Amino acid sequence: MINNAAARVLGAELETGAIAVPPDQAERIALDHYGLTGKVEWLWGEKDSNYRLTLEDGTGYLLKILNPAEDPNVTSMHSKALLHVEAMDPGIPVQRIIRTKEGAADFRFVADDGGERGVRMVTFVPGMAQRTASHSPLQREKIGVLLGRMQKALKSFSHEAASHRITWDMTHAMGMRDLLPAFTDARERARLEKAINDFEAEIVPVIGALPAQVIHNDFNMENILVDPDRPDDVTGIIDFGDMVFAPNLFDVGVAAAYQIGAEAEPVEAMCDLIRGYRSQCTLSDAEIDLVYTAAVMRLVMRLAIPQWRAKLFPEDAERFTIRSASVWEQLARLDAIPKSQAIDRLRAADR
Repeated sequence: MINNAAARVLGAELETGAIAVPPDQAERIALDHYGLTGKVEWLWGEKDSNYRLTLEDGTGYLLKILNPAEDPNVTSMHSKALLHVEAMDPGIPVQRIIRTKEGAADFRFVADDGGERGVRMVTFVPGMAQRTASHSPLQREKIGVLLGRMQKALKSFSHEAASHRITWDMTHAMGMRDLLPAFTDARERARLEKAINDFEAEIVPVIGALPAQVIHNDFNMENILVDPDRPDDVTGIIDFGDMVFAPNLFDVGVAAAYQIGAEAEPVEAMCDLIRGYRSQCTLSDAEIDLVYTAAVMRLVMRLAIPQWRAKLFPEDAERFTIRSASVWEQLARLDAIPKSQAIDRLRAADR
């Protein structure tokens, strides 16, 4: 049973499951709105209906049919942000918008089930997910460089929907407390509660004073693509779906949390990313001291949100929680290092 408090934590985009559009309708959309004929292959998504469209000549595109609960203004923001990054720093390897026959970056349509949904088509970028590739300090540093470049490109971007509420925005991380009843193990709940308390004591009081802008907010190992033959080279940054106006610190904390991966030295892995990031952007002493707490909070969110959604959509429970065991392991490796020592090492990165 999910309580009412927990139901208020998740945004509408995660309270609504990924409702698939039939393949034949997706192919009609591609033809009618983009003039493209091809075959589609469904790709699982957390909240959207995604298809790979392959033309006869082998060219591939991503046709993204968005969650019915997504606000049209948010869809517009994601599309315009992709165009903005391309204009400000064409060297950042992001997906390129494919415009409709009318020249629109996205559009709305009514699905066969009667629901109105947004649609966007983008190019496929080459590469394999960082998660499935080999990892190295140089790779992590290059990812930090791209995170910094992305922030610089988005610094001048604004949109009326930028401050919309989304579940993965760390600004609202205190809501994670309401999801803890989804965990039956008392020790797990206690560990997550401690992390939430630390965030509340250290970051919540200063959120309003932290430098902020529109951030990507999801530099994870699935959204970072690398060259299969030269995995130190990053070939793509994808998925702008969790963008939000929030402290720059949160962008760094999110990215640092994911770079822990399976590394035996989790703090050093975070330092690799910080070195690359600080070659492009400045982190104040106050911000660098909070990276650790922000990264831990992202781990908490990666555990609590999927656990909650698994209760909400039991048919997809395994998909939602497939990474949970590895996240608990990452948290345990961080816990084995004194927090003060970890912060000192992050503070010293690239100095």
